[in-house]
Amino acid sequence: MIIGNFTYYAHQNAYAGEIATLTVLRTNVKFLPTEKTGDKEPDYRIVHEFEGMAVELGAAWTRNSDRGRHYLSVMLDDPALPTPINAALFPSTENEQAALVWQRQAKKPPVTEAKPASPRARKSSGQAPRPS
Repeated sequence: MIIGNFTYYAHQNAYAGEIATLTVLRTNVKFLPTEKTGDKEPDYRIVHEFEGMAVELGAAWTRNSDRGRHYLSVMLDDPALPTPINAALFPSTENEQAALVWQRQAKKPPVTEAKPASPRARKSSGQAPRPS
């Protein structure tokens, strides 16, 4: 499901666009490149700029698919969300456009704990068992 549309600006190595879902509409969202000091740090910070302020929404890492296609692995987070949103930004191969794509993770079946086998109930006659 496409939840955002962005334009790539090569001179800034940045993306700008919007994120829109049934509950969220954020315009003026930017993927801004970072100066990495380590391999695990993100390649981009995702910010929403409005009224002279910038609020960080997440981060993105440059990846290549098994087919060799370049994309950004995106993590969006917000204190109101129960968990971060994982998505991917796929640049077009034809122009400077890119689509932010999200897919709901399949729900895992609930883990059920195995109950220990209950000991068989013995009929009680009130007497101790006799040896055979």
